[in-house]
This record gives sequence, C-alpha cells and structure tokens, in this order.
Amino acid sequence: MAKGKEHTPWVTVERGIRKYEHLTRKHGLKPDVYYALRYRVEGKRYEEGLGWASQGWTLERARLTLAELMVAKKTGSGEVTLRERRVKAQEERAEAKRQQEACRRLAVTLSEYWHNNYFPDCRQSKAPETWRKEESNFRTWLAPALGDVPLREISKADLDAIKSKMASAGLAKRTTQLVFATMRAVWNHARGNKLVEGDCPTQEIKLGKISNARNRALSSNEAQDLLEEIQRLDEKAWAFTLACLHTGGRLSEVARLTWGQVNLRERHLTLVHTKTGKPRAVPMTETLVSVLRSMPHGQAQDIVFTNAQGKQWTSMPANFRKAVANLKLNEGRTDRRELLVFHSLRHSAASMLLDAGENVRTIQELFGWSTLAMLQRYTHPTDEKKQRAMGRLDSKLKQQPANVHDFSEAQKKGSA
Repeated sequence: MAKGKEHTPWVTVERGIRKYEHLTRKHGLKPDVYYALRYRVEGKRYEEGLGWASQGWTLERARLTLAELMVAKKTGSGEVTLRERRVKAQEERAEAKRQQEACRRLAVTLSEYWHNNYFPDCRQSKAPETWRKEESNFRTWLAPALGDVPLREISKADLDAIKSKMASAGLAKRTTQLVFATMRAVWNHARGNKLVEGDCPTQEIKLGKISNARNRALSSNEAQDLLEEIQRLDEKAWAFTLACLHTGGRLSEVARLTWGQVNLRERHLTLVHTKTGKPRAVPMTETLVSVLRSMPHGQAQDIVFTNAQGKQWTSMPANFRKAVANLKLNEGRTDRRELLVFHSLRHSAASMLLDAGENVRTIQELFGWSTLAMLQRYTHPTDEKKQRAMGRLDSKLKQQPANVHDFSEAQKKGSA
C-alpha cells in the first residue's frame, strides 16, 4: 500500500468500504483508486486491502466481496476474512500443481526417464564397461520398442514381444537376460522415486535355464605365449594384461589402480574399486613387482596402467584381441563360452592356483568372491586330479575291510 504523500487521505465510501486516490497515477482519465474493507469477526476488527482500480477493483466488486464475507460469517461456512480466502486460494493452487505434477509423472515415458533420471545416475555410480553395456541394451532393444511408452504402462506383453524379436534374431537367451536386467534396473530406480509400484514385469518372463559361465582358461604355456605376443605388439597393453593375470583382478579393478595403492616395499597392492565395493589387498608376484619397478612412477593419485594415449583402460586392449587372433587361440571354437576373452585371465589365474593345490578359501579371499560357488567352474570331470582321485577310489574299493572316516574333521582341516 502506498505511503506518505503518494495518495490522498483515507475516505469511507460506505459502511465497511474505504478508499484513497493516487496523487499522480491515472486509471483512464481519473486518478487510480485503492479499495479496502473494514469489518469485525468475533469482536476482532479487520482492515484488509483489496487492490487498485487499475488492477480491476471497483466499488461494486468491493461491495460483493464484503457481502460474501458477511454471509460466510453469518452461516458459518466458508472463509470469513480475506486472509483466509487468500490462504485457501494458495492451498488450492498448490494442490492443483501437485495433481498436475502427479499426472506428468504418470505419463513419463521410458526414454524420458532413462535420459533425465536413470542414465545420469548410472554413469556416476557404475563402472564404464557396465553403463556402456546398459546403454547399448537400451539403445538397441528397449528404446525402439518401448521408448515412447509411459514407464508405468510397460507390461509383460511388451517384454514378451522383445523376447520374441531377440529370439528371431538368433540371439542367445543370456543376451535377452541382460537386456531385461537393464529394464529391471531402470524400473527399480523409478520405483525408488515413487514413479512405479511393485516388481518389474520382467519378473513374469520365463527364459528357461541359461548356462553362460565361461570356462576357458589358459595353460601356463599359452599364457606365456600370449604375454610375449602382446609385448611385441604393445608394451603398455602387455603390462596391463600381465597385472590382470598375476593378480586375478577384474579389468575394471586393475584399470583403476593408482600408485598410492601400490606398496613395492611390502610387495602388495590394494584393489579399491572392486565389484563388491570392498577393497581387496593382493600380494604381488615377483614378476609383477619387477614390472612395476621398471615403470615410471607417478603421484599417489595417478593411474598405474595407461594406454598409448596416457588414459585409463576402459575396455579390453585391442592388441590383446589381436594377439589372441595371431596365436589362433580361439580357432575352431564356436561356443562363445569356450572363447578366450580378457576375463579369461582371471579364470586362468584361479585355475592355476587350484591346480597348484592352493587352499580354496585362500583363493576365494584373493579373488574377492563372497561364496565358493564361483570356484566350481574351474574344475572339470577331465581334470587329472579328479582322475587320480577316482583311481584311488577304485583301489580302495578292492580292499577289505573299509575304514570309516570323520568327514567333519576333514572339512575343518580343508577350510583352515
């Protein structure tokens, strides 16, 4: 409300209605007029401004507003002061905005949620190789089929259509499983943000039994030949590959190793960025210590193993693939589970430790597995140790009498 000499003194127009005129501002040909109400409610006097004539206020409108307040006061229904009216109007606007936002959220499509919510978080919280695979799954399969569908309206039928399309394309069930895993991750993220309820429709899809565990492992001779070939092609790729083989670490774990996490004097390193999120200390082999000592050392925060561009490795070195091809290590193999890939280095390290008779619990701790189940893929019916064991069984079965052993004690010794 204007103060001082900007307006004329207050004038009572009629009971309950007052006004003053602006000294300089005009509304049309006349001075701009400000209207206000004066009334009592339950013995308390209220003086509340209405507004200027230039804002649409007239004497008739002021009379109508005052009459409405008096009726509400008399009947006990509705707002009896302008302040109550304004508060209610504000609450109604807020509620309308909430409802509008709720409707908007209900209509959010899979593509909108992916680009605006899920994928930005995914890139921040997941390893590069993980979010790149998810992005490929989304771009190749989910976006074309479901990108424009509201997230909460995606159904089992929609996902069945994707499953059928992938099967027609000759893709393995494991590939479909990974695409559905991406869909489930997006759904769970949205559920955390209260955009959807319940389980993802992928839970209703049956893919059947999937056997996708890679069981290819290098022999010691193959490993040596492979390292020599990679060294011939690319020294930096060789050092990185050797470190992965000599630690049994995952690509992402070794790729993010910094000099501050390497202790050459104590001959161990610490893999901090692990799949389980738990840092893992790994003793170093003589060979790895020698390689690291020969390398230029950086600052504590500097990456140890970099590519030819001085950047962190984010995927399998191209010269690893080239060396495998040069040595024909995958020649004649059609089952993808039998193909030699970079992760086979980890398999190879575990297999070599088992063949050397190392305690399975020790291997479990070195490789960061939460259970022993992962070790099962490194033993096969054709292993020489199994054949020797069955030979001993055959010999014992031909002897009399049989001895009874306490296997609980044997298990305790084996896990010690």
